[in-house]
Amino acid sequence: MPQRPPQPDNRYRVHRSARCYVARLRCVADGASWYFNQSIERVVYRFPGGGEVVRYKLGYFPLRSAERMKELIDDHVRWGGKVYISGNYAPQEVDQSFDAYQFIDLSAPDDREVYERLRGATGARNTTTTPKAARTCSNGRTR
Repeated sequence: MPQRPPQPDNRYRVHRSARCYVARLRCVADGASWYFNQSIERVVYRFPGGGEVVRYKLGYFPLRSAERMKELIDDHVRWGGKVYISGNYAPQEVDQSFDAYQFIDLSAPDDREVYERLRGATGARNTTTTPKAARTCSNGRTR
């Protein structure tokens, strides 16, 4: 699968920086998709507990490992979800034709909640007939 790795932004930094993907989970009525489309390079901030975060727009987000990206994609594809990496659709079967990189997760809390309900309502597999209760967000919106 043709894939663009995270790109540098040609700025000089005096601290350690990381190139990473910006990941987003999107849930709709018939399932969920992960998008790893945008790439960024940001300074990595370390905290005393060993956590690493990067600043993106107005927030600080945990920097996730490349191994976590591979696990997340494998699990999601096995479940039947769709994954898009660098604008390309990843095939439905679990394969290792992509390179995993560090990423930050910008998924909305509503989408995470719906995702967990979708996974629970379908027995960890994606179907096109999702119960309406599983598509309703905490704020009452229906997906």
